[in-house]
Amino acid sequence: MKTDNEQILKGLLDTLVLNVLTQGENYGFGIREALHQQLGADADVVKEATLYPLLHRLERRELLISYRQPGERGTPRKYYKITDLGRSYLRTKTAEWRKVASLLERTIFTNKD
Repeated sequence: MKTDNEQILKGLLDTLVLNVLTQGENYGFGIREALHQQLGADADVVKEATLYPLLHRLERRELLISYRQPGERGTPRKYYKITDLGRSYLRTKTAEWRKVASLLERTIFTNKD
């Protein structure tokens, strides 16, 4: 059974990954590195065992598409590209996260206990 924290992170990671892909097409390790750079000390929320199933799930939902391209060493890499549906989903989720952040800021975070 997933904890509440895991469910929240799952929804947030979807948004973060799609946001990375708005910067351009990327492959799994590149996406992970971009997230680590953005998240800094909180980068441990993005585990390899979490990222690849998440990418596959987003692809099944048609929020991104993938294609293979030769890598630097000749081994093909699977690249991911955000779709128009993914961009729409990202706009919706970003608005939802802004609302959540605003609600927390006005209530819990301003409570000076």
